[in-house]
Amino acid sequence: MRAMGNHDSVDDLLTQVLQEYRMAQLRAEADKLRNRLRDIGQTDVEALVERLGHSPYGG
Repeated sequence: MRAMGNHDSVDDLLTQVLQEYRMAQLRAEADKLRNRLRDIGQTDVEALVERLGHSPYGG
């Protein structure tokens, strides 16, 4: 029981561990999304439109 620190029960300990794990997952996902949004923001729209105009699906 000493290894549990300030937790009153094993359930409290597991609840905290799961909460920390989920928060770490959410932070990692938020970082991925932030990076993707930064990449989208750096897209050269004019070059993309030009390439689409040369594609068989473009107009």
